[in-house]
Amino acid sequence: MPSAPSDFAQSISQILGAEHVSTRGPDLDRATRDIFPFPSPPPACALASPGNVHELARLIALAREHRVPVLARGAGLSYTGGLACAGHPLVIDTRRLNSIEVHAADRYVIVGAGTTWEALSSQLAPIGLRTQLGGPVSGSASTVGGAVSQALPGSMEGVIGLKVVLADGTIARTGSWARAGTSAFLRQAGPDLTGLFIGDQGAHGIKASVVLRLVPRNEFAFASFAYPDGASLIADLVRVQQGGMVMRVLALNRERGSQASQVGSAEALSVAGAVAAASSSPLAALRNVAGLVKGRIDLARSQWTMHLTAEGESEQIAQARMNLARAICSPNAREIEDTVPRSIAARPYSIRSFLGPKGERWVPLHGIVPLSHAAAALASIEAYIAESATALAAHEIAHSMLMSTGGAFVTIEPMFLWMDELDPIHFAHLEPRHRERFGGRSARPAAREEVSRHREALRKILESHGAVHVQMGRFYPHAEQLDTGSLALLERISSAIDPERRMNPGVLGVSK
Repeated sequence: MPSAPSDFAQSISQILGAEHVSTRGPDLDRATRDIFPFPSPPPACALASPGNVHELARLIALAREHRVPVLARGAGLSYTGGLACAGHPLVIDTRRLNSIEVHAADRYVIVGAGTTWEALSSQLAPIGLRTQLGGPVSGSASTVGGAVSQALPGSMEGVIGLKVVLADGTIARTGSWARAGTSAFLRQAGPDLTGLFIGDQGAHGIKASVVLRLVPRNEFAFASFAYPDGASLIADLVRVQQGGMVMRVLALNRERGSQASQVGSAEALSVAGAVAAASSSPLAALRNVAGLVKGRIDLARSQWTMHLTAEGESEQIAQARMNLARAICSPNAREIEDTVPRSIAARPYSIRSFLGPKGERWVPLHGIVPLSHAAAALASIEAYIAESATALAAHEIAHSMLMSTGGAFVTIEPMFLWMDELDPIHFAHLEPRHRERFGGRSARPAAREEVSRHREALRKILESHGAVHVQMGRFYPHAEQLDTGSLALLERISSAIDPERRMNPGVLGVSK
């Protein structure tokens, strides 16, 4: 197990204090892993946790002196090898960078990159605000900086400024925040430098702070529908999204719906409590909680289900928009209990689903396709899964699928589950009773290899239908997909920002 040179590790400790530096073998091994580290990446040489931007800048400058690669880590809940650096990097754990500075009057918030989405949402809720950019479902643990580095499906316009540390230790700000004496209220203030660091996987610089646009918390209306097949659903999903009445659409096939319905009693009570608390009256609370049970049955029995969330300045406006969406849906749609969208709105952040209902390992992939390509892409994926049924069954690999949209695109997300040894990152987020229940399993490398093969095949199918990706890591070959001029531009930018290619080297696929 490599470790940092003694003088390098000593210098890090002098900057941060020894309690915020680790050169322990298990910590170094975990530092470069996500939830599907296959094959296992090289470990870090040191793990450091800065408490402010100046400590971060000193660490990066120190790493440059010692010619050590650098990468940043949030919760580590990605699944595309974004941390799998070829060398033995200095890994920056950003989670001590967790400040929250709310500017309610000007509708923005400055957030430390290591802040979790759940912590941010909890602070904004009492003042009736939320971030325009919604965080990922894993936001109970995943960080704001991680989501911005990886990007999320759809628009990232809700990111209006950044404070980043460049490869030489320079601290830079973007948007209106970059101008002396000007607040961080606006992204468009000259060339859009903010965009250079969104979705870069930390290759252009490490985020210390993120400025997010704030918007009012509006009222919601929900509806869910069951479909006999994916083709019927995707036709309605596209029509609803083109109509623009709803803010979020989620679709689950029967396998995913069945998995989602198999929650433990503690989880079910937690969701029920959140739904009751979000209800408009005691009577509505009783009705909504009672609907959870029937909704779980609907999920397990329906071939496909679609779940809509509409938003409005009042409950009446939100409901009117939902009624317009209902009118668009075809006769193939059968309305069912709105358990899924109501539960997500009441409890938006959870990482329970990063394992299967019986503790199976889980790994997805995704592709973001234009609305007009969604039906053909879904049909190709379903055909491939049907053809692969025997190979998947031989390794006891289950599969499921979800789709989502919040704009003029559809994100298609196939996923695989199988019994296997769990990694430390899983146990770090499991409740104690589940650690005991799911521990002690044997590793199944042959099953992982089979999962890897099918993920690669599905990625290529999605890309054949015009798919693009976020959370690129090293699973999605970003540079290979670019045309000649675009690749040249990316390489020139990377050379100017990081000529030595020390910031998460290789993650974007640009030349050395």
